Amino acid sequence: MKRHTAVAKVLILAVLCPVSCWSQTSDRAQEEVKDLIVRIHAKLGDTESVGAGIIFAAEKDQLYVMTANHVVRDGNKDGQNLWVELATLSGKQLPAKLLSHFDLTDDLAVLSVSDLKAHGINLSLLSFDRLGDPGALTRGDPVFLLGHPHGILWSLSVTPDGFAGADGNWLRFESKSLFPGHSGGALLNSRLEIVGMLRSDAQPNGEALSMVAILAQLRSWQYPVQLRRRFQVTNLQTLSAGAGHTCSVGSHDQVFCWGGNSHGELGNGTKTDSTVPSPLAGGLALVSVSGGYWHTCGVTANATAFCWGDNENGQLGNNSDRGSASPIQVAGELRFAQVSAGFSHTCGLTTDGLAYCWGDNENGQLGSGTKDVANTPVPVTGRLTFRSLHAGVLFTCGISTAGAVYCWGTNAQGRLGNGSQKDSPIPVRVLGGPSFVSLSIGGGGHVCGIAVDGKAYCWGMNEHGELGNGSHVSSPVPVPVSGGFTFQSISAGNTFSCGISKEGIPLCWGWGNDAVVATEEDRQDDVPAPVFGSRGLVFKSVATGQTHACARMVAGQVYCWGGNNYGQLGNGGKEESVRPVLVPLQP
Repeated sequence: MKRHTAVAKVLILAVLCPVSCWSQTSDRAQEEVKDLIVRIHAKLGDTESVGAGIIFAAEKDQLYVMTANHVVRDGNKDGQNLWVELATLSGKQLPAKLLSHFDLTDDLAVLSVSDLKAHGINLSLLSFDRLGDPGALTRGDPVFLLGHPHGILWSLSVTPDGFAGADGNWLRFESKSLFPGHSGGALLNSRLEIVGMLRSDAQPNGEALSMVAILAQLRSWQYPVQLRRRFQVTNLQTLSAGAGHTCSVGSHDQVFCWGGNSHGELGNGTKTDSTVPSPLAGGLALVSVSGGYWHTCGVTANATAFCWGDNENGQLGNNSDRGSASPIQVAGELRFAQVSAGFSHTCGLTTDGLAYCWGDNENGQLGSGTKDVANTPVPVTGRLTFRSLHAGVLFTCGISTAGAVYCWGTNAQGRLGNGSQKDSPIPVRVLGGPSFVSLSIGGGGHVCGIAVDGKAYCWGMNEHGELGNGSHVSSPVPVPVSGGFTFQSISAGNTFSCGISKEGIPLCWGWGNDAVVATEEDRQDDVPAPVFGSRGLVFKSVATGQTHACARMVAGQVYCWGGNNYGQLGNGGKEESVRPVLVPLQP
């Protein structure tokens, strides 16, 4: 392990450049992660050590920084004359205190900076929601380095390094970008989220300590930890089906849509249907996508919401009623972790967990307490915070941060789940059900969800057996889905529902057309049964439309089945299919 040694600045733009010239994601995301990285200087005996650190909390006028222990200590011997430099106060050296906790095995140390106000540090500039998930990385995924290589301050590698795999708490990567000055800095994923702290600074084999291990250690030492994920896993909807179209987010946030496009819902700049996947106009990268009836919305890695398609009721949220065949940004400065496109309205969940909706409001589906239409986001009343939001046909539901489910809007067939059929323009709590980890709203007026134990429950409209409980009687409260299955994904379609069992088996029930709920053998259509021709296919998620369904495999491949009159199966034709057909997409 080499200590950082002050060297002359060497400009090596073939590999490194200042953060401002990195072009693969937004300027805002670059600035946010840069503000969490500090430069650290320490004296280790007669040696000057220079490295980086990551701010993980700011509390009681004190800043907390993690770094590689070898940057600030020689073994267990404390370094002297510590100071840090912040990106928000570039050029100003602030005295730092080396705290007593450290770990030689994991090469982890903690230091602090006091008197933040006196130093003019504006904490409102720090966005702590830039934590990534190391467990989501797979071999070959691009990773980037942020630190102070060769004295080039706050430099982000331009050419991605390839993730090689995890070895216990260590993230390994093959690197041509490592240089002295990187130790203690950040290993970033393709969304510029921090997944690890860099330890090595020598090519070609890089390593970083996983943020999961670091944060667990910091909490055990009883330090405050404010680093958090912007996008919870359950909020990242990477496969979504609208009424007659489907959209998918690939491994590098590339979005492709296919199927019906009469209102521009494919977002490819045209209004022509497509029987094969078509990329978004402008190459917009998104981390999640949601297909509505005739419009679609998504969120970028920078928590910016975009919508496209029909806008007759202001559901695109851009302060107009003109539709768009290309993505347009939702008006305002709100930062969204999730958006959900319904029939003629849209709802979004901010990174702070607050709910906003926009579009049609004839039945109170915006949750604003009125029935006024809104063509820009308006807050949902009730001061609730949510884990996820789901917009449907004339109503909306969400899972609160406390685990309870709330719904608002029309209550025909008991779709609000509160035991009545009275509409509500404000959130009302769903009664009688368990705590849910995920929800899905169908186009015909029913809701299905997965409870914490993996069991499925549904409520609302049940004319076609879409609740899956063996009956055709609608229910104003959640009822368990028959069969005793444990689910990892569920999706409520128009008049049917589908789910993926914990074993990866696709199951459907209800009626959308004969193809979408076809099974290997005759059975009741109001209880779950395996999809025809799916034997041997193992899926992890499912999305349902009006008469079709699509599912994603663990390796990323997408299959679709059911109705195909608009090309929504994405296989190049318009013939329906009772068995899942492969969509020509890169996983």
